[in-house]
Formats: sequence, C-alpha cells, structure tokens
Amino acid sequence: MTLLSLISIIYLTIGVLILLLGILIFRENPTRRINRVTGIMMFFASLAPIMGGFGVLIRAYPMALDIDTTILNRLFLIWEFFFPQLLVFSLIFPTKKSIIREFPRITPLLFVPQFVHIIIMLLFRSPEAILSLIRISQGDVHFLLQPLLLMLNIALTLLSYFYEFHTDIFAVINLIYLILAIFIMHHGYEELRNPRQQKQVGLVLWGIRISVGLYVITFLLQRLLPVGISEWLNYGLSILALIIGPGSIALAIIKYQFLNIHLILRRGIIFSITSGLLVGIYLIIYANTKRLVTALLGFDIPVVEVLFLIMAVIMFHPILSSIEETVERFFVDDKSDYRKLLQVLSHEILHIIDTSQLNEKVIQPLKEHLAIQDVFIFIRNKHRIFVPACNPNEEHSPLSFADSGEFISEIKTIYEPVYLKDIISHLSNQAELDALNQCSPALIIPLRHHDDLNGLLMLGRKISGEPFTSEEIMLSNVLADQMSVALENIELYKEIIEKKRIEEDISVAREIQRMLLPHAIPNNPSFEISALNLPSRQVGGDYYDFVELNDHLIGIAIADISGKGISGALLMSNLQATLRAAAYGHESSAEVTSRINRQISRTTSTEKFATFFYGILNTQTRTFTYTNAGHNYPILRQQDGTCQYLTEADLIIGVMEEYPYQQHTIHLQQGDLLVFYTDGITEAINSDKDEFSEQHLLNVVCCHDGSSAENLRDHIYDEVMQFTVGESQYDDITLIVLRILS
Repeated sequence: MTLLSLISIIYLTIGVLILLLGILIFRENPTRRINRVTGIMMFFASLAPIMGGFGVLIRAYPMALDIDTTILNRLFLIWEFFFPQLLVFSLIFPTKKSIIREFPRITPLLFVPQFVHIIIMLLFRSPEAILSLIRISQGDVHFLLQPLLLMLNIALTLLSYFYEFHTDIFAVINLIYLILAIFIMHHGYEELRNPRQQKQVGLVLWGIRISVGLYVITFLLQRLLPVGISEWLNYGLSILALIIGPGSIALAIIKYQFLNIHLILRRGIIFSITSGLLVGIYLIIYANTKRLVTALLGFDIPVVEVLFLIMAVIMFHPILSSIEETVERFFVDDKSDYRKLLQVLSHEILHIIDTSQLNEKVIQPLKEHLAIQDVFIFIRNKHRIFVPACNPNEEHSPLSFADSGEFISEIKTIYEPVYLKDIISHLSNQAELDALNQCSPALIIPLRHHDDLNGLLMLGRKISGEPFTSEEIMLSNVLADQMSVALENIELYKEIIEKKRIEEDISVAREIQRMLLPHAIPNNPSFEISALNLPSRQVGGDYYDFVELNDHLIGIAIADISGKGISGALLMSNLQATLRAAAYGHESSAEVTSRINRQISRTTSTEKFATFFYGILNTQTRTFTYTNAGHNYPILRQQDGTCQYLTEADLIIGVMEEYPYQQHTIHLQQGDLLVFYTDGITEAINSDKDEFSEQHLLNVVCCHDGSSAENLRDHIYDEVMQFTVGESQYDDITLIVLRILS
C-alpha cells in the first residue's frame, strides 16, 4: 500500500463520515431549518474529501484508473457551495439574524456566484473555447447589429479572462464568505447567556475557526500569495482541517446535545466512529502483517487470513465495547443524558428542605440543560394561592393564581404537561392573563400529590425557538412527580421544625416557670401552707408566690397568665418582679395590685393580661386582707364545716392602667382553711369532655374533715385525677391550701 493510496483512503473515509453525519443531522428533524442547513452544509463539506480522495487515487494508479480528470475537477467545484452554505448557517446559528427576517430572499442570492462559476466551467473547457465563439467579423453583419456584436465580443473576452483567473477570483470570494461567517457566528456567541448553548456554540465556533484557518493556509494563501508549501504538508493540513471542522460539530452533538440530537443517535455516532477506527486499524495491521510474512517467506500463505479472521471474531466485540466505553466516558457530557440528568435532579430534590433551594437545585439546571428562557415553580401557600416558590408567603404578588380562579380550575382537569397555547383560549380573567404573559410559559406541568394539585412547573420557550422534544417532556413530567413529593416533604419538614421550635419554646418556658415559683413553703406556728403546681404539656402560665413581709405578715399571691410558651413565661417573670418590688413596704393589697396592673399595662400589649389574686395574712389579728383581679374565687372553709366563696373581685390586670382596685378583709378562726386555685382544676375534663367545675370543688372542700392543709390538698388532687381518669389536660393545675393553727 503506497502513501498516496493511504491518503486517498483517509480522504474517502473522512468524506463518508462527514456525509453520514450530515444525513443524520438532516433526518433527525428535517422540519427544523437549522437541521436542514447544517445537513446540507455537511453534504457539501463531504464532497471535498470524497472528490479529493478519488483524485489522489487516480494519481496513485493512473494506468489502472483511466478516468478523465478534467471532468472530475469540474465536478469538484460543486463542493464550493459549502462556503455560501456556511454563511447561511452563520445567519441562523446560534440565533436567527435580523437580516434574514428583513430580507428572506438573501439566502439564494449568496449562491449566485458559485452557480455562475460552475456553469461557466461546465460549458467551456478553456479560455480559448470561449474566444473561439467570436467567429463573425464586423464587416459580415449589418451595420445596425455591429454595436451588439461589439458588446458580445467584449463580454466573451472578459469571460475568457475571468475563466483564466477564476481560481484566484473565487479564492477571494470564498475567503470573504469565511470571514463573514466567522464574524457573524462570533457576534451571536457573544450575545448568548445560556451556559449550555455557550458550550455548544463555542465548541462549534472554535472547530470552524481552526478548520477554516488550516484551509486558508493549505489552499487560499497559495492561490493569492507566492507561498510554497510541500505537497505532503498540504495533504496533512487538509486532512486535519477536514477532521477538526466536522469533528467539532460531531463532538458538540455527542457532548452537549447540539441541535437536540437524541441520545441514541449521539451514541450511534460514537459507535460508527469507534467501529470505523477499529476496522481501519485492523486492515492496516492485517495488510502490513501479510506483506511482512510474504517478504520473509517468499510466498503467500492463507494461514495469515485465517488467523486474522479468528482474531477479529474473538477480539473485535470486547475491544469495540472497551473503546466505546472509554470514548463515551471522555466525550459524552453526563448532564446532556436525560436519564443521568434526571438521576442527578432527583437526588437533589430529595434533599431540598426549603423552597428557596428550588432555584439552585432545579430551576437553574433546567434552564441550562433544556436551553429555555425561564422556569417558574408555583406552590400553593396557606392562603390557597399559587405563588412563586421563591416567595411563598407573599399574599399580593402580581404573579399569583387563586385556587378558585379560571386558570387553576382549568389545570385541575389536566393530568399531563400542556402547552399554554392549548388552554389560553379558555381563560378570560385579565389579571391571570397578565400574570401568564409575565411568566411567558410554553409548557405547563401540574404538580400533584395524592391527586391534589399543590404546585405548577412552568417551562419558558426554548431559546432556539423550537418545540420541546418527547424526551424533554418526559423528563419534565417525571421531574414534576418528584417535585410534588418534594413540596409535600417541605411542608412536613416545616411542620416538624415548627413543632420542634414550639417544644423548645415550651421547655424554656417551663424552666422559667420552675425558677419563678417559690422553692420553699413558709413555716410558722400560727398557720400551715401546702401548695401544688402541675404544669400541663402546653404550659398555661400558672404562678403562685409567698412574700414574708415581717414576722407576722405574709403575702400570698396566685395568678393565671395569658399566653403560652415564652411569651407567657416572660409575662410571669414581669409579674413576679413587680410583685416583689411592690409588696415590700406596702401593707395594702389594693395598692400592690394597682402597682402591678400599671406595670403590666405599660410594658405589654393589650392582648397580654393575667388573672391575679393577692392577700395579706396578719397572724397577730387573724385577719386576711385581699384583692381579686379577675381570678377564680377562693373558698373559705370554716371550722364548723361551713364553706363559701370569696366573691368580691375586680378587673383583670393589664387591661386598664389606672383601674381603682379594692381590698376586702375577713377575720379567721383557728381551724379555718382557705383554698386558692387556678382554672386548671375547675376546667379539668374527663373522657366525656365534662368539666370538674367549681361546684364539684366546693363539695370536695366542704366534705373534707379539715384535719390539715396537706390532707386537703392531696384529697383535692386525688378527686381531680379520679375524675379525669388519665385524660390529658391542657392547662396547669395550681393549688394552695392555708390553714389557721392558732
């Protein structure tokens, strides 16, 4: 095998591969203009190496292939349609240029010079053939026709000069086409914002730049300038140009899904290229091995063919698979494989715990890999309004759709992705139409969970202006199902976080409450006190305290704070501090209560208040002076068993800053008991949702023997527990029993 024959095989192989690539691009979607233009461009590009390969082959075997090279050289000119076709390609890729819209007929005009060139070359074999048409002298024709004949002679003479220098003229024209095409494509590339399109166009643009640069060095410079390049360097540079130019398009298809070529076809390109390489390597090794064996032995033996055939059968498939796997791993961009993209996005979606992450995890990848203008995800908020997921708490967003509106009502009847153009005619609400116009979606995918519409995925128009492929719609549909589950998980996660926050709030409040309650019960020979406090699960905010003013005066306070959690605990803290500050130095319960009321009213909002009871026991006079600010009526059980409520009461604290509180005084006897409590006792419920009630409490106190404060406290507690029979309570239980001893 001579070097010329090897070069011809390389030319022909490259040409056939370029032709097949052009056919693949054209057949993928012949309705798309970019596919048609690119396919035809690849066809013209394939003619150069195919015709060149035949030319080199004829040169290598002139005797065996007796073909008129003049005809072949003329047919070779057809490939020059590649240059105007490349310019057309640049006018619609990566985006359609305005000149195409304004002057739609400019495209065929670009091909006029090549058509004229080829027609002249096919009609005339040489400049002399053109001049031979000038046969009639001016004296042989009528004088009226002589000017016309003169003009014809001049035109034919100019045509003969054009023919003689046509190679140089069209080298300049082709160079202008190349420069314009690269400039226009570069300008279009600079305007791109989508990362995936930038990668696609950048790869194709650089491939065409390098290929054109090599072509200019190999052919145009030698025609236009006195530059000499060796024949073998010419062959090498031209082969490199033919590989890099179409190769960049093939690589963009394989790696970045250029022209939306389907995955199976992209892998078909890989299979064809690797198979061709492997077959070529196999033939070269076979030919050289056979020649070497024949040279060593002096004769040809068939065992070489048999051995190579066996080797091909055994080794071809595993080697091909290995090469394919390596090439695919190196060249194919995983992100352009929809299955892998879906796998990546599914993994990301599963880890989304807040809707603000949707932009980074879902929206941006979709915009980049589907090459679409915008993506919107709408979720249904607590007000049953569908709003953008990036700001779900906004109630009056212009981009919002009511659950009961026309648009959402229409979407609820749809279970598959739908184009906006298919439903827009059913809508009449102007606000919703304005919102849709602002989003400008092309495809709308409902997000459903358990048949409940909880969101929308809106995909904007593709940057290329083409419709979505079936693969892209399938990807979006599957992704929408997973996003529906993700949105449900986000809501559940929010509930868990909120529940945890509330539990932490309650825990802190309980700790504050525990610290504010008295750690020791006052001990005095004249009385005994027994107290009980059982916080509920929700921390109601019960408070009680004892203030020993001197050796014969003791203050007793009990309160029920409004609000739960931290807010209730803070109000209790404020109440305790104010009580301690006001109680010392004031023997009037009304004055102490008034001071507390003013402080709470000034430092808290109107919805924060407390029921409060404060009494002062004087052990010397056995009197009990008290003020009741809206709290439960205390029960007085006298020594003879008589029971009554202390019903005098005023306004709760924290509502009216200057309310005039009153105080009341009772005289106590030895053996009398006072019972103070909160509504956690009287409002305790049983399994039938019946309350323990104040009357029930009064009966329990009256029926007790009055032996001791502790016994009565325990007896009341036991009665409440038997009544509720383990039923969970939602308020604190606080109880104080005071018994006069002497």
